[in-house]
Amino acid sequence: MQIAPCWSSVVIFLLLSEASWAQERMEGSGPPVVETQTSSSTERPAGRVADKKFWLTGGALNIAMIADTKSTFDVMHRCARCYEANPYAAPFIAGGPVVAFTAGEAFDVGVMAVAAKMKASERPFFRHTWWFVPVALTAGHVMATRHNCGVR
Repeated sequence: MQIAPCWSSVVIFLLLSEASWAQERMEGSGPPVVETQTSSSTERPAGRVADKKFWLTGGALNIAMIADTKSTFDVMHRCARCYEANPYAAPFIAGGPVVAFTAGEAFDVGVMAVAAKMKASERPFFRHTWWFVPVALTAGHVMATRHNCGVR
């Protein structure tokens, strides 16, 4: 089943949303006092979002995308009846290598920006699953590259 482009935007919007609530004003004069809530169950561990795992995941995604795109163009040059079957990638491939590689890079940056937002999230589910989408896309690119290399 394929997700329509408009639904992808909704999913990204929901992933990027943050929880917020109003603070009650304390008795007395002066500006409102903001109290922070901390508990051991929801407290995020201190650490950097862009750590070694993050950069290795992003690098693997980017290398796999480059290999997939290059192997696609290699197949297109040696096989006259071959075409890009992915309806989302086909317009970019038809635009040529500059358009295809630029679109691939932009998409990878977007995926990793969402992954960084998830990794920095207050919600444990997002904080622990930030890597899933980039790794799944990397696996897809690797399988597509392997397929392209087998096309004669």
